[in-house]
Amino acid sequence: MRTMAGARSSADRRLVERVVGVCARAQEPLRLFERVAAVVRLRIPYAVAGWLLVDPDTQLLSGVYNQGVTREQHLQAITLELTEDDVNKFYELARRPVPAAALSATTDGDLRRSIRWARLYEPLGLGDELRAAFRSGDTVWGYVCLSRRRDDPSFSVTEVDLVARLCPHIGNGLRTCLLLGEVDHEGDHSPALVVLDDDGAVQSATPQAEHWLGDLEDEALATTIVVHEVAGRARALADGSVTGPPAVARTRALTGEWVTVRGARLDDAGGRTAVVLEPAHRAEIAPLLVRLHGLTSREREVTQLLLRGLPTREIAATLWITPETLRGHVKAIMGKLGVSSRPEIAAMLSGEPVVLTSVDDPAASTRAGR
Repeated sequence: MRTMAGARSSADRRLVERVVGVCARAQEPLRLFERVAAVVRLRIPYAVAGWLLVDPDTQLLSGVYNQGVTREQHLQAITLELTEDDVNKFYELARRPVPAAALSATTDGDLRRSIRWARLYEPLGLGDELRAAFRSGDTVWGYVCLSRRRDDPSFSVTEVDLVARLCPHIGNGLRTCLLLGEVDHEGDHSPALVVLDDDGAVQSATPQAEHWLGDLEDEALATTIVVHEVAGRARALADGSVTGPPAVARTRALTGEWVTVRGARLDDAGGRTAVVLEPAHRAEIAPLLVRLHGLTSREREVTQLLLRGLPTREIAATLWITPETLRGHVKAIMGKLGVSSRPEIAAMLSGEPVVLTSVDDPAASTRAGR
């Protein structure tokens, strides 16, 4: 007989699969939010919500799909987020290993510890809140804020974990949607675009695609197979025939640079799939670089935490090792990468300027302008 836990697990998997399918289709970002919200709400009930699109550099809001929130309430929420020191702030979620959190859990059940709850939610008769950040790699493209009525149960650990599982898929979907909207068919400095039909025939392409990969009609597929592989995965994800990671791959272009290739099913009746190519950010190829330099799995774990700017004590506690053992790992990492400091590790693997601070400062090795 099927257990309740087994039924919940199956329902969770179906939710993830459906969200993956939605995010594998090219569409307007707010339309993506609308479709994701419809699916999520069936599995994780809530009363009101704001699905927020943000500028990835400034983290300021650039769009919202609103569910039951008035204009005045939105404006009040913006003011509170920008001016008050509170718990589960969006910018904090963006930096956490798990990018989702319930207000009830963070406040140990005392919602009054949150300024926005006391000033905004309580007068509206709202109760618990679940927030999440939609990351693609290390970049945040949006957030969500789900709220329940005061008499409704708080968001459970299982529900928070489930939303966290959805975050990278939604983040990648938003980024792909925005990339498709930015492709310039005339310029060579924008992302490249290739549109394929379901038989793999190239319907259209921008010149930059061939600059990076060569002849797109090459029968041998020597350097262009990545386009068809990514397109095939995007079709399968959108059609629900497979589940798992998004349709993204990294490849070395003919020019020598690394290129990130992303696929999305076009949201029309033409049976077409779009593939976007753009120069890979260091954050996207950092995992490849550390493997190329022979870092062990433990050293890769340490490197990921170093890149987050965590202090030595916190990294050691996270990995359940002593500070002395951690220093040994860091020394080995520096030797393999050919650098001599934590900021140099960040500079090598992030490709961005580094602000030099104390190595035990939580903000150590943070990127300039963040």
